[in-house]
Amino acid sequence: MYKSNLNYSSFWLDRSIWDDDDQEVTKVEKKSNDLMKLMSYKRSISNFVNIVTGQPIPVTFNGRGEDSYTDGKQVVISAKMNDKEFDPIVGLALHEGSHVKLTNFESLRLLMDHDVFPSSMSDYIKPYYITNDGGDRIWNDDWYGVRGDIKNKLKNLLNYVEDRRIDNYIYKSAPGYRGYYESMYDKYFHSNVVDKGLKSSEHRDETWESYMFRLINITNKNRDLNALKGLRTIWNLLDLKNISRLRTTDESLELAGKIFMVIQNNIDEYMDTDPQQGGDGQGQDGDTDGKSDMSSDSNPTADAPPMEGNGSGEGKDSKGDDGKDDGSTDKKGSQSIGVGNKNGAGGDFTPLNDRQKKMLENAIKKQEKFLDGDIQKKTITKADKKKIDTLDQADIETEVTGKGLQQGYYRNASQGVQTYVIKNVTKNLIDSGIVPHLGFWRKDENDKAVRKGITLGTILGKKLKTRNEERINNTPRMKSGKLNGRMLHEIGFGNFQIFDQININTATPCLLHISIDASSSMSGDKWYNTQTAAVAIAKAASMTDNMNVVISYRGIYYNSGSGCQPLMMIAYDSRKDKFQKIQNLFKFISPSGTTPEGLCFEAILKELVKTKNGTESYLINFSDGWPGFDNKEISYNGQYAVDHTAEQVKKVRQAGVGVLSYFISDGYYGSSKSYFEQMYGKDSEFINVDNMTQLAKTLNKKFEVKI
Repeated sequence: MYKSNLNYSSFWLDRSIWDDDDQEVTKVEKKSNDLMKLMSYKRSISNFVNIVTGQPIPVTFNGRGEDSYTDGKQVVISAKMNDKEFDPIVGLALHEGSHVKLTNFESLRLLMDHDVFPSSMSDYIKPYYITNDGGDRIWNDDWYGVRGDIKNKLKNLLNYVEDRRIDNYIYKSAPGYRGYYESMYDKYFHSNVVDKGLKSSEHRDETWESYMFRLINITNKNRDLNALKGLRTIWNLLDLKNISRLRTTDESLELAGKIFMVIQNNIDEYMDTDPQQGGDGQGQDGDTDGKSDMSSDSNPTADAPPMEGNGSGEGKDSKGDDGKDDGSTDKKGSQSIGVGNKNGAGGDFTPLNDRQKKMLENAIKKQEKFLDGDIQKKTITKADKKKIDTLDQADIETEVTGKGLQQGYYRNASQGVQTYVIKNVTKNLIDSGIVPHLGFWRKDENDKAVRKGITLGTILGKKLKTRNEERINNTPRMKSGKLNGRMLHEIGFGNFQIFDQININTATPCLLHISIDASSSMSGDKWYNTQTAAVAIAKAASMTDNMNVVISYRGIYYNSGSGCQPLMMIAYDSRKDKFQKIQNLFKFISPSGTTPEGLCFEAILKELVKTKNGTESYLINFSDGWPGFDNKEISYNGQYAVDHTAEQVKKVRQAGVGVLSYFISDGYYGSSKSYFEQMYGKDSEFINVDNMTQLAKTLNKKFEVKI
């Protein structure tokens, strides 16, 4: 049965970003769409990491041939994109992000590269050193293999302790994100085979493998602190209820050293050596630190990361990972006969069959890899990784638009459609070939339109120069203001109105948002003239004080799941972009696809009305007819689309934004004129946009200088 792990993201994350398992799409379509989805997926996780850690930690995908572990500087995530994996991957990203924030990777490097052991192990490692002729203490080469083995085991213990420390920190400091940790632990630690293994006769011999298995799962409700000598002592040393006492990685390392000594003291693995023993030397009944004896039914991890297993993870239905019977019962249905506890705890323990043993071995390897940061993550090609980074730099967001729209013959209410909003068109985005409106095929023609627009914009800027003029009004004989020395004598006559008040009036700040229909029907002269007009207005604004311009394009983005998606591209914003961006990039913008008019307006409604107090805002629209757009999510045509567009234009006006809409025609109007007037009403203008005088006249009607 399908099981989603999107429990904690479903309330805010739109399910439509995931592929429908039943959809059949071409590889090319799927590849293109997945890049956009992966970008959104990466950005969501990045936001989580940055919020929880309070640091701008980079989040990136695992590129082929690259390391997949956290290097202390960035978080690497899997490119496996579906709702079954999202919550665990978020949890893993938060875990790795907390390592970046809290773990001192230098401590581990000093241990592995420079033999910097914790002080708790100083007596133990002393016999492995000798003094050279120069009087320096060096490692005995005869014990080279032993040294590496000791460091690796200590590193594994450090990984476990440090994980408990950092997860506890984040878990307590950001309780709203606990669900993602729960999903992560369910995926990597909680499984029925581990529960069975803890209760079985397996790993009850004092070996490093047994201790690591029992330690990694020591918070599991099925733990048995009597399974191994010293295990209870390790439990008390950990003192998980107070794990926050560990403030640094070095303190975690010191605790790892103490645990190492307890284990080594009970293994006696290196029989031919005689190191000075450390630790408490106690067996299963040892309790040397005075802490209370915690039973397996107690809860030491209250308000702590959910390491306690509950059978809710992989393999929860008492079957193996592949859904087959795991052999917990024999063919007759009776429980297998167990073996006695060699450590004297009493009772019988169910032995595992060969298949269960293999499953347990795989589960243990999975846990150990997690602790070592060696988690398998789906990779992407370096080329795709670069494209995703390009999409991310373009600052792309999605908005659900058209929700509730009455459509079709039966007037079914639409569930809405995902509309992409590109807030920053870049040269890298153009070069990527991802967006159908951005390319090199009309470069020369578009460049001519841009250059002509700059020339005509200079003329238009002179026609709008009145916005730069200041008007000075001087009002004499006032009770306050600037003293008029020539009127001082009037004080003697009881007249104290001897001041001048000087008022300097300037033009009100103005924001023009130019939105252009970039559908394929705008090709040819329509596009040339429209681009020329838009560039001209932007150029004129650049010559005028207190006037800013935003230029956006309405179009489509090809999608694997639904065919295409509405797209809104903000190509220029004078509040943050230099005019040179128009000169460099606008020659690569061309029309393509259909006309999701109102859907695009709805997607950027917040942008249209988001201005500073006192700023006059205007929407200047260029279009050649009625809206039309279809995909698997929505049917957006005819009167339904016209009414929806008119509704969005009404919302723009209600927000205090002035509207001016130019109809771009090739001489034939037909029913388009009627639809256009329904959408824009009194703000409809049917003009030749190549006529700068006429354009300036209509613009001045909207944003004439107000003194």
